[in-house]
Amino acid sequence: MSHTFELDVINFIHQFRHPLLDQFFKLLDFFDRQEFFFILIPIIWLGQGWKTGLKLFYILLLSIITNHSLKEFFLLPRPFHLDLNLGLIHVSGFGFPSGAAQTVILLSGILINDSKSYWKWAVVFLYIGLVSFSRIYLGIHFPSDILGGWLVGFGLFAVYKYVFPPIENFLQKFTPLSLFLLSQAIPVFFLICQYSIPAMRICSVAMGIGIGLFIVQSYHIFLPPPKGTREYILRGIIGVVGTFACYTMTLLLPTSNAIIYLFPKFLPIGLWLGFGSILICTKLFNKLHTSFEAIQ
Repeated sequence: MSHTFELDVINFIHQFRHPLLDQFFKLLDFFDRQEFFFILIPIIWLGQGWKTGLKLFYILLLSIITNHSLKEFFLLPRPFHLDLNLGLIHVSGFGFPSGAAQTVILLSGILINDSKSYWKWAVVFLYIGLVSFSRIYLGIHFPSDILGGWLVGFGLFAVYKYVFPPIENFLQKFTPLSLFLLSQAIPVFFLICQYSIPAMRICSVAMGIGIGLFIVQSYHIFLPPPKGTREYILRGIIGVVGTFACYTMTLLLPTSNAIIYLFPKFLPIGLWLGFGSILICTKLFNKLHTSFEAIQ
């Protein structure tokens, strides 16, 4: 596949490069990094309930597996593979479809699902436009990669909206033990179908979440919805700090992409989300609510 025209487009865009723009678009790469999801998922998990957080986590898991599988199928280069001068940053792997473009469409669809809020739509269009354009500006994706990512993102959002609800209803008939076994079988199945380092990381987290939620359900630990914005924010802070603490501890382990090292590195993050964060928030906010009611 020839990318001559698309290379010309990127070279044209680079005529307007500026150091401030370079730094700005490099910062937007944050939305395609695991640190972004270490913030997003705990906030949703503890603020809107673990069931909502779990749905978000699993659609992102499916998104990562799908994106890597498509990249390995098409084997298409990135712009800086063809012209090293175009790459403001360098990332690994093939280019088509763009994972960042895929994710912005998926997350935007979830955010504005059936929403009539004008500010949400404005934020979504700005988010999609800036992140998608940044991938072209940085020289790590062709415009066709972006379009491909958008199409896959729309498909994944359709799965989230129309396929997940009946699956969720069906799973309500399962016992906690059956759900636990399923939570371990799904990531193993994904890894058998398509093994990669990103897949190994998120599947390890998925297995940790499954173990954690099994403990939560076995001991009937229930975290009610937050009582107000302040509690929502505090829960989010607890979840994010705990997630990064678990991730920081992984840096102490040997650096290796072998399964024997990757699995124990990322499993604790799942255990924290599935069990630790819920337990701490339940005990902490129950105590705070009790103290507040006693004062009144």
